[in-house]
Amino acid sequence: MSLLTQEWNIQARALQCAVSGRPFEKGETIYSALYWRDGQYARVDLNEDAWKARNDNIEPLSAWQTEFVPPPPPAPEALRKDDAESLLRRLISENAPATLNARYILALMLERKKVVRQIERQRNDGLSVLVYEHIPTGEVWLIEDPGLKLGELKSVQEEVAHLLAGGLDAAIPEPAAESTPAPDTHTEPTAA
Repeated sequence: MSLLTQEWNIQARALQCAVSGRPFEKGETIYSALYWRDGQYARVDLNEDAWKARNDNIEPLSAWQTEFVPPPPPAPEALRKDDAESLLRRLISENAPATLNARYILALMLERKKVVRQIERQRNDGLSVLVYEHIPTGEVWLIEDPGLKLGELKSVQEEVAHLLAGGLDAAIPEPAAESTPAPDTHTEPTAA
């Protein structure tokens, strides 16, 4: 299974240490590590003591430290048009190859808005994968870098704008097919 077709479900940042079970406190430095276990990614969040006591022989794929921020209370559901974050969440869950470029651009947009931060760039099976952490929730998103060329940016920007304007039910626009003009079937009347 290639990275492109693989579904990446990585749990959000935990509210307590995976070893001690002690809840994290606001502002506490926590350590997160991403491992490959049983054919899927597994995230482990640890307090400082558990991080120092871990087995150094088991290397994570990626590791980082951050300040713990408790998740905000859930907001009431509201009907609204799609925004960049909810659109990216939907596209990640669908994991359609046709949205690879849009997912990449949306992740860059959210990084500029400081909603996500890039933790690492990994090379896997010849593909470049960006590891992002969603700052408010601690979720980890893996976004494949499609290696866009400068000439491709305009069409991808149009695709993303179309998706954002159309809301969650928007379909991915198909690239315009080259059309050939229809033959002229109009004939002039002839004089008798």
